[in-house]
Amino acid sequence: MVKIYVIGIGYKPLDKRERKIIYNSEFILSSDRLFEVFKRYTEFKKVEEKLFVIDTVDGTIDFIKSRISEHKEKGLIITILASGDPLFFGIGRRVINEFGKDKVEIMPDLSSIQIAFSRIKEPWDNAFLMSLHRGPDPQKRRSPRYEIKDIPALLERHKKIAILTDRENNPAEISKVLISSPNASDLSPLIFVCEKLGYPDEKITKGTPEEISAMSFSTPNVTVILVGG
Repeated sequence: MVKIYVIGIGYKPLDKRERKIIYNSEFILSSDRLFEVFKRYTEFKKVEEKLFVIDTVDGTIDFIKSRISEHKEKGLIITILASGDPLFFGIGRRVINEFGKDKVEIMPDLSSIQIAFSRIKEPWDNAFLMSLHRGPDPQKRRSPRYEIKDIPALLERHKKIAILTDRENNPAEISKVLISSPNASDLSPLIFVCEKLGYPDEKITKGTPEEISAMSFSTPNVTVILVGG
């Protein structure tokens, strides 16, 4: 029986069941960034030899398929370390599509969006949530549902937006799009950039589009835009 666990990390310690799964896994897969995050966990040293760093989703899927092929007659437990909630613009959807719901279990951590809103002390049940993050593999960039050019119209409609960004679709570029919008003066948005949430050097920056457009930010970050904030 093959079982694939997708465990979100980054914001809270592993619980008892997650710890047991990690210890019993034959293989633990992680991106380079999440490997650095997991190194801060107390469980890291006990499972370090089972960790494989793969920085693309396709590479992760291919690795799992090859191990399933090698272990056809045996039970196999594989854990994928994911960022926050794996089903929120994360790897969870792809893993379920590839291997089926019967073989996959998702164990989420808090999402970076939740953390961002908690840091700026704003409710998020009325926010529009979107991702401009096009994935870590430059050869296979994802096409997000919305583009950066759509943000002014979305903000006019929803008044509160949270955005998962990447290096190209970054807070400064988002701010420039807002500044150039015909309705910029009517919206008067306030922007919060939440950098490296959950890391020791986490940082929250608050400013107008004009202020944010002149700055640079580390990744990963979550950008929250409020009308009349």
